[in-house]
Amino acid sequence: DLDIRGAGNILGAEQSGFISEIGIEMYQKILDEAMAELKETEFKELFTKEQLEKKFATDCQLETDLELLIPEHYVATVQERLNLYKELDNVATEEALLVFEKQLEDRFGPLPEETADLLQAIRLRWLGGTIGFEKLTLKYGYMAGTFAAKSDSPYFQSEVFGKVVQYIQVHPKGVTIKERNEKLRMRFENITTVKRGIESLSGILNQN
Repeated sequence: DLDIRGAGNILGAEQSGFISEIGIEMYQKILDEAMAELKETEFKELFTKEQLEKKFATDCQLETDLELLIPEHYVATVQERLNLYKELDNVATEEALLVFEKQLEDRFGPLPEETADLLQAIRLRWLGGTIGFEKLTLKYGYMAGTFAAKSDSPYFQSEVFGKVVQYIQVHPKGVTIKERNEKLRMRFENITTVKRGIESLSGILNQN
């Protein structure tokens, strides 16, 4: 709503001046972080259910040794490739990703493998964030997900973590979970492609 109406209409002069200095997006981020902190401290009891159901890692990073890119032979100019990367970075929904993919194909032809994998990697990150990973590592023939939540987080009483535990029990040889640097890390063996990574993470979420 701040984006639509403008902060100056609902905030005083002092607040509006502060927003002008730091920018509306940063101000909204500060507000969101403050609200999240209040929900986990002063108002913890009121928001217990919401805490258990919310997505605990909204932005999952991906580290990989696979080639995920828009190659020069597909999009010739550096500036055009940079513009496409910037546009892709702002894609936040499956619908928008499909539109982006179709626009690429309409302009430049069928996607090369490394570009198709790049788009699939976006989906992999979304799945990782939904499960609760702050980082996915896909290299050396395995995939590992580092959980964002600390050991005392309500995340570990959530439905989604229950699915993680269930998945480990069903796949005892292919999946392990260990604590590393005060964070839990889940490792999936024999994951050599983005597609296989998506299949594994989807397998967690699609359990009954």
